[in-house]
This record gives sequence, C-alpha cells and structure tokens, in this order.
Amino acid sequence: MKGVLETMQPIRRSGLPEDIAHAALWLASDDSTFVNGHALVVDGGLIGGRQWSEVQQRRGMLRSALGLSPA
Repeated sequence: MKGVLETMQPIRRSGLPEDIAHAALWLASDDSTFVNGHALVVDGGLIGGRQWSEVQQRRGMLRSALGLSPA
C-alpha cells in the first residue's frame, strides 16, 4: 500500500506523522500570526498536483490493487 500511495502524489514519498506535526507547530508559532481562515492541506501535493485524468487512472489502479470494484 505504501508503494502505491507514493506514486499517486507529486512528492514521491509517503507522508509521515512528522509532516502533520510540523504543519501544526508552524500554525501554533509566531510565524503564522497573520494566517487567517486557511485550510492547510498536508498531502504531498495529492489534490493539487496532478491532472484529473491521471488522478482517476491512479485511483482505479489503487482500487484494483485493493481488490475493490471500479468506482
């Protein structure tokens, strides 16, 4: 599963708990004092980094690898 997910996002590695922790720490720090009403997405570029057709193709590959029916 880790290998499949690594190929689905522009940053070619699996996300780590530390990635979320670093984002939370930044939000809690003085460096983010002017940030307001923003959804900080920590996903390796998954939702914004690929064309829709490629996302659909990779989603199909993932579902197939998991033995799920096509969506």
